[in-house]
Amino acid sequence: MLERAERGTPEYWAAEDPDRVAVICGDVAMTYGEWNEKSDRVADSLAAQGLKAGDRLGMRFRLGFPWFVVQRALQKLGVAQVAVNWKLTPSEAAYILEDSGAAGLACDDADASLWGELNVGHLVTVGQSEGQPGTRYEDLIASGQPSPRFGTARADFILYTSGTTGKPKGVPPAAVDPANARKVINYLKSVSRVPPHPEKPVILLSLPVHHGAGPAAARVGSQYGGTVVLLDPYDPEEALKLIEKHAIQVWTTVPTMLLRIQALPDETFRSYDVSSLESLNTGAAPVPQSLKEWIVANVGDDVLWESYGCSEAGMLTYISPADQLRKPGSSGTPYDEVEIEIIDDDWNAVDQGVTGEIAVRTPLVLKNYLGKPDLGEETIKDGFYRTGDVGHVDGDGHLFITDRIKDMIVAGGVNIYPAEIEEAIFAHSEVENCAVIGIPHDDFGEQILAFVVVAPEKSLTEAELAAFLESGLAKFKRPRQYKFVDELPLNPTGKVLKNELRQPYWEGRERKV
Repeated sequence: MLERAERGTPEYWAAEDPDRVAVICGDVAMTYGEWNEKSDRVADSLAAQGLKAGDRLGMRFRLGFPWFVVQRALQKLGVAQVAVNWKLTPSEAAYILEDSGAAGLACDDADASLWGELNVGHLVTVGQSEGQPGTRYEDLIASGQPSPRFGTARADFILYTSGTTGKPKGVPPAAVDPANARKVINYLKSVSRVPPHPEKPVILLSLPVHHGAGPAAARVGSQYGGTVVLLDPYDPEEALKLIEKHAIQVWTTVPTMLLRIQALPDETFRSYDVSSLESLNTGAAPVPQSLKEWIVANVGDDVLWESYGCSEAGMLTYISPADQLRKPGSSGTPYDEVEIEIIDDDWNAVDQGVTGEIAVRTPLVLKNYLGKPDLGEETIKDGFYRTGDVGHVDGDGHLFITDRIKDMIVAGGVNIYPAEIEEAIFAHSEVENCAVIGIPHDDFGEQILAFVVVAPEKSLTEAELAAFLESGLAKFKRPRQYKFVDELPLNPTGKVLKNELRQPYWEGRERKV
């Protein structure tokens, strides 16, 4: 545990400028002093309940003050935070809690009684009436003592991602080898400098906090002593209103959110002043070149930054405003200490400009998923991690991503894994076979299409299958379209040839993602 405030933490700014506004939600503001005191009180109460350094606690929150307070309290205690998507069904969330070994769950569900029934361990709730299961967030603040505690600037997050097996896998906080410490420092400094941030910036946060980008955007606020303005649920015109009202300087977002702004009537967009924006940062999904051109023409030619990364290796590349039009389709150049190789199926590096799988080496490449054995040479070799993405590097060192080897679907900046959906569909007794793919969608990048083969003598309908999936899959994972077919294309070993299923939908498109 730290004995004094590290620069760039809420504790530091609470001492330096306690009345400065840290977070704004609607018409209510929370200062750094208030944030720090509430976090100290919650930490004191949780410590009294037995939470200690090295423990893990699930965090299932929408954007709001409670997430900021609880996550900081956990960081002060040295408790790792297990990110749990608030959209997940109870069974999906319970799996993550069990798999991660979490000591319990903190959540702001409107009705948290179910979590008491599931006996998840330590249960922290928000806005519940007295007498309900768990400990109320409000009582943690009221009963805790504001004893000063200090945490590191970078929180210990455990994020969950899925692979071809269909079950989510935990990506633990990176373990830093002392021999590699200097490279880690250089890497983190490089990532933090892109894009450059003004001192005490005003930041718009519209990303969820169960994804790595949301907490990272929030951390920028305390890192520079800035103010974070919250927007949840997302609405494109409300985003414009907040940008004008608070003179927003920094906004990290995903292409879908920007596409929804682009789709507004021109007179609506131009009725708001967005000239305060100094950096508009996007990623997590391909950014259409037409969107880039629209932003350059309508917001400014010096604001748009794009980044590319993955949970297993960290941030990998970025492209600055200067190259958005000069290098159409590029995902940029590597951050410091990041190496990129384009390889063939046998791990051989291919020539410059030749398309192959993207392999990366960073100081933070994971060795294994949480509770799982070390990843083998089919995934990591000589420190390089196979991303499953396909692309090439040009003569200027710019990376171009053109396809995916893995089946992952990216819809609205969210990674969705077909194997998990297929497993849920297969659970229906009348399904003989199925395959799930992503097909193009103008707003979300991709949407989910399920091919279904119904068992002989059965008459399963789309409505029946959709209703069946409601209890087992979060809404964002459910197929948006179904196609009932007599058979699926298979290779000699019986594996579905998904490329054949995808090909008609992606025909004629330069990018296949």
